[in-house]
Amino acid sequence: MASSPVCTLPFDSNPDIDGIGIRVATYLQLFIGIITLAVSPRNAVDSWWAVIVTSLGLQIAAIVDYKQLSLYHALIVTWLAFPVFVMSFFYGFLSWSERISHEIRLGIGAHGVTYVAVNLWIWITVHSFGVQSECNDQVKFALFALGRPTGWVRYLVLYILGVWTFGIVIPVIIGAVFLCLRFAARFHPPLRAWFEATPTPKFTRKPSLNAVVAVLSAFNLFALVLSICMVELMVSSNADIVAGGNDVWTFGQVIAMILVAGPLVTLWKTVLGEMRHTKGDSLEYRPAAALLDLMRKKWRNMRSRGNDLER
Repeated sequence: MASSPVCTLPFDSNPDIDGIGIRVATYLQLFIGIITLAVSPRNAVDSWWAVIVTSLGLQIAAIVDYKQLSLYHALIVTWLAFPVFVMSFFYGFLSWSERISHEIRLGIGAHGVTYVAVNLWIWITVHSFGVQSECNDQVKFALFALGRPTGWVRYLVLYILGVWTFGIVIPVIIGAVFLCLRFAARFHPPLRAWFEATPTPKFTRKPSLNAVVAVLSAFNLFALVLSICMVELMVSSNADIVAGGNDVWTFGQVIAMILVAGPLVTLWKTVLGEMRHTKGDSLEYRPAAALLDLMRKKWRNMRSRGNDLER
């Protein structure tokens, strides 16, 4: 009778995932991306894509390297990618009742499906996932509080993932059915007549763009703060079962910190561009410029009233 493997701790360190440099660089890039989106959504699509691609790369790397990855490090990846999962829907919600470009749909779909699929894979196989899987019940997972991923936390996370899966799959199915019906209507006159007679719902009142951006940015910041707290809690609480090395600066971590300069320069240029807008420029999808223009108008009105009182 074969004996079950004996848990031998600690897990090998992986500073390219939970190293201090990688964590700080990821936090900074996400924060800069959120601020850039809030300042000028119209000019921040490239920043949005940069965050999406970085998160996809992190998750794909985890998939490719899963045989050398521990459950602890895989769970760190899911928390690092969580704010991007929230941010990925930014332009979807921002395009209130408007047609979304195929580029934006691709980004939303690619990251949303990848994130949920990776999480489902990890949590369904949580007992046997990764190297040293016999020690998986020793890992402490942070979800507002610490818990064993092999215990009750697993069922809670799977329930949440099930809701997310339902929310992603149902709109995709409805959209696919609608497209098939539209295509079939070209060759079926009664169906085409039904489509032409069916009124298209129109939103008579749209929320203020600035209000939508403010709410979405607040959600993005909340997701980032939650991610930072949970990752740091996991790193500190699992220090006794992971070999030292997550606070050692490696070449990859230094490069990650240097690459933060790119998003930082983009944010700087975006802010300068919004401040330098001229009188004839459109303020659509530019909440920061619109707010700045409103403040300037109020300031001018206050000055003109003051001059009138002096006279």
